Amino acid sequence: MKVKVNLDEVLYHKIIESLIRGEYAVGEKIMLNDLCEKFEVSRTPVVQAVKMLGKDGILKIMSNGRVYVPDLEEGTVDQIIEIRRLLEGHALEKTLNGSKEHVERTIKDLRKYAEQCRECFEKEEYVELAMADLKFHRAIVQSAGNKIMDDLYTGVQGRFIVLNYLIRPLKTRKYERTVEDHFMLIELMENGKTKEALQKLGNHIGGSGVPDTETDKEK
Repeated sequence: MKVKVNLDEVLYHKIIESLIRGEYAVGEKIMLNDLCEKFEVSRTPVVQAVKMLGKDGILKIMSNGRVYVPDLEEGTVDQIIEIRRLLEGHALEKTLNGSKEHVERTIKDLRKYAEQCRECFEKEEYVELAMADLKFHRAIVQSAGNKIMDDLYTGVQGRFIVLNYLIRPLKTRKYERTVEDHFMLIELMENGKTKEALQKLGNHIGGSGVPDTETDKEK
């Protein structure tokens, strides 16, 4: 039983990786048999993985059982960015206003994913970098210790994956700034600069590229 659950989770992440690679288009129908053939597995774990992806807003499951990549409306990107800023910003502020030990634990987790992103960038492993970036931001939300907010963020991040990686293909991206932003955010957290850290996070999520700290301006 445990093996089956693990396989469900493996397929869940494999399908996300396929989306990040741009192997599907917005609104495209996904055939479960094609997934079984692609990943060389039986139908049961594929069905379970797809159900998980549907619950998280990454895939759309119709009442007739057909599965599609969501075709989200124009303007949804801005809405997702707004919600991510609210959730991640609130989580970060709550963490930074907490105990020193909790802040240090959070920084340790974030540094782990930031270093993974940097290593993947240096190796030009951009799918793996994107996955590590998603974990970096989820760690920010999880640091708040609010299960309901974490569940809400799962759906938001799922929609972000579809829009961000299907509308803006992986090959068109410049990840150097992403890697730099992670370490700059960590440095601001370490120095207790809550306001600047929140501003950095907000601009990073929005991808504005506008200088938001003295460190940025010097760069």
